[in-house]
Amino acid sequence: MAAFTTFEISSLERYLRMFQIGDLESCEPIEDGIENSNYFVTVILNEERSVYVLTIIEGYSFDELPFFNGVMRHLFYYGLPVAAPRQTMDGMTSTIFCGKPALLFPRLPGRHLTEVGSVHCYLVGKTLANMHVTLATQDLFRENPFTSQWMEESLREIDIADADKLLLRKVADEYELAQDLELPKGIIHGDLFRDNVLFNGDELTGILDFFNACHDFLVQDIAVCINDWCQDGNGGLDSAKRDALINGYHEHRPLSASELEYLPHFQKFAAARFTLTRLLSGEPGTYLKNPGEFLQLLRYYEEELSGRKALT
Repeated sequence: MAAFTTFEISSLERYLRMFQIGDLESCEPIEDGIENSNYFVTVILNEERSVYVLTIIEGYSFDELPFFNGVMRHLFYYGLPVAAPRQTMDGMTSTIFCGKPALLFPRLPGRHLTEVGSVHCYLVGKTLANMHVTLATQDLFRENPFTSQWMEESLREIDIADADKLLLRKVADEYELAQDLELPKGIIHGDLFRDNVLFNGDELTGILDFFNACHDFLVQDIAVCINDWCQDGNGGLDSAKRDALINGYHEHRPLSASELEYLPHFQKFAAARFTLTRLLSGEPGTYLKNPGEFLQLLRYYEEELSGRKALT
C-alpha cells in the first residue's frame, strides 16, 4: 500500500479549507505506487461531487517541488493530458500537510491497463514525444539522481547472487561510458510505466507521477517505456509493441540514427536501474515491487547485446 503517511479526517478537512473546493465526503488510500502517499479525496460543492488526488511527498523537500510543479503546469498549459496542481485561495500550489510537502490534483479520467496492445504502445510513444518537444521550451533543470555512482552505491546495500551483482556492476560501468555520448537531452518523465498512464478505451487520457522527472538523455525515457510496455511475458520483448512505441514517438519527434543505435543499450541501463530501485524498496519477501522482473529483462538484454559493438 502506497499510503505511508496517515492522518485524522479532521486534519484533512482543515487542509482542504485552503482550496475552497467544497466539503469532504470521503478519503480513500491509493494502493498503486511505491514512493509517495496518495489518496482519492471526494468533495461536494453546491451538490456537485468532485474527486481529487492528494499526494504527500515522502522523499523530497518543500524547496524541490517548484521543478515538478513547473513541469506539470507547463504540460497542462499546452494541452497534454496532465493534471496541474490545484492552487490554494492565496495562489500556492506547493503546500504542507502532516509536516510534509503536499500537492492536490484533479483526478483524471481513465484507468490503468491490464492488457496492452500495439495501439496503446503507439499512443504512449506519441505522447512521450509530445512531452519532450513541449518541455524543450522550458528552462527548468534537475540533475538525474540515478547516476552510475548511485548504481555503485546501491550495489553495496543489496544482497543478491554474485553473478547478478557482477552483471549490475558491469552495466554501471557501461552507463558511465554512455554519459559521453552526443545524444539529445532534455526533461524526461523517467517513470512512464503502465501504472502512471490512464486510458479510456484506446484514448490516452492521463499521464501521472512526474516525481522522477529530471534532465537526461531523451532516449532514456523511451527505454524506460519500452521496458514496461513492450514485455512479451517471458522475460523478453514483444518486437511489434516496441516498433509501435518507437513509430509513435518518431512521428512527433524523429529519432536520430545514433539514438536508434544506442536505444537497446539504454533499455539495458533502465532495466538495471529499476532492478536496483526495487531491490532497495525492502527485504526479500517484502519488496514493494518485484525486482526479479527487471533482473530477468537485464539478463535478456545482456545476451541480446553480446554480439554488438560495445560502448567506448
